[in-house]
Amino acid sequence: MYTRILNIWSNFRSSFWFVPSIMMFFATVIAFLMIRFDNTYGQEVINFYPMFEMSPPAARSILSSIVGAMVTSTGVVFSITIVALSLASSHFGSRLIRTYRNRRTTHFTLGMFVSTSLFCILVLASIREINDLRFVPTASVVVGILMTVVCLGTLVYYIHDMSRAIQAPNVIQSSAEDLHDAIDRIFPESFGEQTVGSAAENTEKNLSETALKAIEETLAEPIFSVGNQQIGYVQAIDSESVMGFANDNDLTVRLLIRPGDFLYEGCEIAKIIANKGRTDEELEKLESDSVETLCGSLIIGAERTHLQDVRHAFSELVDIAVRALSPGINDPFTAVNCVDRIHAALMNLKRRKMPSIYRLNPEGELRVIANTVKLEECIQGSLGVIHNYSEGNPMVLDRIEEAMQTFDNCLST
Repeated sequence: MYTRILNIWSNFRSSFWFVPSIMMFFATVIAFLMIRFDNTYGQEVINFYPMFEMSPPAARSILSSIVGAMVTSTGVVFSITIVALSLASSHFGSRLIRTYRNRRTTHFTLGMFVSTSLFCILVLASIREINDLRFVPTASVVVGILMTVVCLGTLVYYIHDMSRAIQAPNVIQSSAEDLHDAIDRIFPESFGEQTVGSAAENTEKNLSETALKAIEETLAEPIFSVGNQQIGYVQAIDSESVMGFANDNDLTVRLLIRPGDFLYEGCEIAKIIANKGRTDEELEKLESDSVETLCGSLIIGAERTHLQDVRHAFSELVDIAVRALSPGINDPFTAVNCVDRIHAALMNLKRRKMPSIYRLNPEGELRVIANTVKLEECIQGSLGVIHNYSEGNPMVLDRIEEAMQTFDNCLST
C-alpha cells in the first residue's frame, strides 16, 4: 500500500494542476475570510488608514485590471513553459520533460497567478452599491494589490529560473540529482526483513544450509507459475502485498521480473514454491489467488519511472549523451559532462551494500526470492551504451576509459 501511495503522490507532485489547485483552494478561503473581516472591521481600518478609502467604482476598476493582467500573465507563463518543454524534448529527449514538470518554480508561478485571479474575482463579486447599501472590501482590495506585487516578482524570478533550466549543464545536474535520490531510495531495498551484510552472511545467519539447498533444488520444479494479465512497463512492485501473500499461504515467491521490465499478456512474472502436500482444490484456489495478488501488486504504466527503477534513472543521462553525440548536434562536451555525472553515480552505487535476493519474514523464513539489479548491469547500460555511440570522439572515449578503469574489479567479479 505504501508503494502505491508513493506512486500516486509522485504523479500528483509532477502534475501542473496539483499545486495550483491547492493554492486556488487557499485563495478561495482567504477571500471569504477577508470579505468577512471587511464586513466586521472594514470601517475601523478606513478610520485608521484614511488613504485606503475608495469608492465602489474605484475598487471594481482596480480588481478588474488585476484580473485582466493576471489572466494575460498566466498565458505568458504557459507559453514560456511550453517553449521550455519543446526545447527540452528536441535537444535532450522527451524523457527530460519530467524534469521540467517537477520544477517547483513552475508550479508555484502558475498557482500564484491563477489564485490571485480567483481571489480578485471573488472580492470583486462582493462589492455592493444598491440604494443606501454600500460595501467596499477595502482590506481585501489591498491584499489583492499585494498579491499582484508578489506575482510580478514571481514572474521575474520564473523567467530567470527557466533561462537557467534550459542550459545543458543545469539539465544534466538536475537529472544527476534525481539519479542520486533514486540510488538513496532503492538501495538497500526491502522485501520483508531487510538484512545487513552480504547475501552469504544473510543466509548463514537466518537459514540453514540444508534448508537453502532444499529450496534451491525446488526452484527447478515449482508447483506452478504466475502469468501476467496486463501490458506495459513495471513502474513499481508492492513488496508488502507480495510478502503478505507469501506469509499467509506459507510459501515462497520467486519473482521473475523487476521494475523497468516491459510485460506482455501471458508472460511469467513469478514462480510459486510450496510444499507438495496440498489437495487439488487447495492448489487451484492458491493458483487463482496467486494470479490476483501478484498481478495486483504490480504498478503498470505506459512509461518507466524513478520510483523503484534505478536503470531508468541512468537512462536519462545516457539519452542526453547519445543525442549530444549524434551528427545533428555533435556536442562532445555535453557527452563528457554526462559521463562524469554517471561515473559519480556509479561510484555512489558501488559503495552501497547490494540487498540479498533472499527476503525473509521476521521469523527468518524465506518468503521472496527477488530479481535485483546488479552494479555490472548499470555500468554496461550507461557507460557501455555511450561508448558504443562515441566512435570518432576521442575526448569522450578517453573519459569513458578513465571511468571504466575504476570498475575493473567490479566487472571481473
